[in-house]
Amino acid sequence: MAHVVISGGSRGIGRACALLFEKNGYDVTILSRTCPEENNTGITHISCDVSDPESVKTAFEKIESPVDVLISNAGVALSGLATDFGYKDYRRVMDTNFGGLFNLANEVIPQMVRRKSGVIIAISSMWGQTGASCEALYSASKGAIDSYVKSLAKELAPSGIRVNAISPGVIMTDMMSCYTEDDINALKDETPLGRLGTPEDIAGTALFLASPSSDYITGQIIGVNGGMLI
Repeated sequence: MAHVVISGGSRGIGRACALLFEKNGYDVTILSRTCPEENNTGITHISCDVSDPESVKTAFEKIESPVDVLISNAGVALSGLATDFGYKDYRRVMDTNFGGLFNLANEVIPQMVRRKSGVIIAISSMWGQTGASCEALYSASKGAIDSYVKSLAKELAPSGIRVNAISPGVIMTDMMSCYTEDDINALKDETPLGRLGTPEDIAGTALFLASPSSDYITGQIIGVNGGMLI
């Protein structure tokens, strides 16, 4: 049975990934600071702060089976003018969003190289590609993810490891809670497909990227945004 580890797996996109991968026969381990609201027999939860390399190392010491697929999903966002935020904000966003991927990848890459196989999937954002006004730190952290994914893909391809990123558009998760109904309707109007994305839209793409059907895909930033970024 293939084993997938998903960070930020207690809610939102991470939770949708965990449920879909379990449904498709994967052994699922989720890493998160909070426990999921519902317990599933096929999903193991390990408490972990991905921004802290020691916390990540401790979490992986508890994982007994090899990791076939890593989904680096945990992330935070801050909205406001660039000058509203200080060094602590910068560290929080970068250490969680990009640092989380860096810390997790460092744990799984050696074992994947030894086995000459593995899949790493990072959850990025379309703002990493185009930038978002009033989300400069978030955009920068996602841009770093995109560059890191491309570099890792080149470095790890000779070892049979594929590395890709999913670049979501506007997805209805807890991060949207600060938006009004008018804001959400305006975002729908800006999206060619006329709706906002769901966590399940992203989970389906992750399952594809983890499957043999995507064996010739690596180093790609896969946009799942309803056509908002074309």
